[in-house]
Amino acid sequence: MYQNTNGIYYKTYGNNLGYTLVLLHGYLESSESWNHFAELFADEYFVVCIDIPGHGKSAVLNENAGMENWADAIISVCDHLGISAFHLAGHSMGGYLTLAILARYSDRLNSAVLLHTHCFADSEEKKNNRNREIGLIKEGKKELIINTSIPNLYSNDNLNAFAEQVEISRNIALQTKDEGIISALNTMKSRPDRSSILSRTDVPVLLVGGRKDNLIPFEMMEKMKALSPAIKLVSLEKSGHMGFIEEK
Repeated sequence: MYQNTNGIYYKTYGNNLGYTLVLLHGYLESSESWNHFAELFADEYFVVCIDIPGHGKSAVLNENAGMENWADAIISVCDHLGISAFHLAGHSMGGYLTLAILARYSDRLNSAVLLHTHCFADSEEKKNNRNREIGLIKEGKKELIINTSIPNLYSNDNLNAFAEQVEISRNIALQTKDEGIISALNTMKSRPDRSSILSRTDVPVLLVGGRKDNLIPFEMMEKMKALSPAIKLVSLEKSGHMGFIEEK
C-alpha cells in the first residue's frame, strides 16, 4: 500500500527491525517497476521503494528540479520513516540519483548499488536528444516516445520471452505525468559528472551492467570500475537494461 510524505509516495516491504534497502527506479518507471523483485529481500531487509518526483504518484517538484533537490526528497522519506542509514540501489536514472545522494549524504549510506547506469555527465548529443524529447512531450507525443523507448530497455534477444513485462513497463510509462517527464529530462541533462565522487568514496559500491544493454555500453561500466580498485562490477551476460527483470 502506498504512503506519502510531502507529496513523495513510497511502498514498503518487510519489518523495520534491521537493515534497510532503498530502491530507486529509472526514467519512465515507478516504484511499481520493483514489484516482485522487492519482495525477494523482505525477509532480511526493510525495503523502501520510492516514486522519484514526477513519477508514479509523486508530485513534480518543478520543471528544473535538479538532482540535489531530488536527493533531498529521498532523504526526507527516510527521515520520515526514522531511517538513519541504509543500503541504496538505483536503476538507470535512479542510479544518477543514487550518485547525487552519495555526493550529498554519504554518511547515510551503508552501500550504493548502481544498476545499468553511469556516473558521467550527458554529452552534447545526449542533451540534444533530451531536448528533442521535451519538444515531443509538449506536442502531445508521449506515446510515440514510449512505444520507441520501452522495448529498447530489454535485450533484443529477450523481447519475446519478456513480452508481458515489456507491456507492464509500457503501461507504467504511459501513466507518467507529462510535466514529470519534462522535469526528469531537464534534471538528467543538467547533472554533473560524478567520477570524482566514485573515485574517492569510502562507501562500498557495486556496479551491475548488462552485456546486451542497448543504452549503457558495458565498456562504460568497466570505465567506472577503473575509477577505484574498491568498486565491484557484476556482469549480466543475458541482460539488456532491465537486469533485475531479465536476470532476476
